[in-house]
Amino acid sequence: MILRSKLLRAALFAAAIGTTTAASATTTGPNYSDMWSNAQESGWGLTIDQQADVLLGTLFIYNKFELATWYTVQLRLDSIGPNGIPSYSGTIFETTGPALGKPYDQTLVKYRQVGTMNIQFGDVAHGLMTYTIDGAGAVKQISRLTFADNPIVGSYTGATSDITYDCKNPARNGIVTTDAGPFTITKEPDGYVLKFPTCTVTNGVYVQQGQIGQVDAIYTCPGVAGEIKFSSLQSEQSGILGTYTGRDASCSFRGNISGIRTPK
Repeated sequence: MILRSKLLRAALFAAAIGTTTAASATTTGPNYSDMWSNAQESGWGLTIDQQADVLLGTLFIYNKFELATWYTVQLRLDSIGPNGIPSYSGTIFETTGPALGKPYDQTLVKYRQVGTMNIQFGDVAHGLMTYTIDGAGAVKQISRLTFADNPIVGSYTGATSDITYDCKNPARNGIVTTDAGPFTITKEPDGYVLKFPTCTVTNGVYVQQGQIGQVDAIYTCPGVAGEIKFSSLQSEQSGILGTYTGRDASCSFRGNISGIRTPK
């Protein structure tokens, strides 16, 4: 395992070689860290780890000899299309080194630039990956790989906070609303229910998307009601974090949800 870890670090260093001079960008968009694959094509995939705007990918596929192999790539945000779709691009490297089980020898570690990759993310859970390796190209639809649901049911202390936009009355654009305090998430016969100090979300349909979850539901607050969608929900032992969008009869809104899990 030590040798494998060293080789992986070496490969990731190689992936950084081709991008050290790239212009940096700033974004507060989604975090794409996850295992990605094509549900119709088992046996290969892409692991992404994200820090800031940089996606560090490990691509495990079969080479031209039908042998399992892996490559590394460091993807940087290079553009955001007029439709809001972010595009990430980078150089693919192949790394070779000392065999597993033998003493680690740094002089045997070699890096080889083999191609390029681009990923356009249509939303937080789906993307279009285009890459070339040694002259052979491929275009693949990818999505987050789900193999277990993260539990979101529980009691929390936190808040929702959102801002209005696209209101029928422009004077109502930019209104910030915060609903802070204890809240609960339960699973009822007709769907998930989120009870906040002021508002209640009901009839929630939960879908797991890799490490994140999504809830489509309806909400009611004093004097107002509408549809709401929670996205990028990350549930861990310490709490829950995510974003949401929605619309009532007069305005759209977008915001964030966060909460510390209440000890039992």
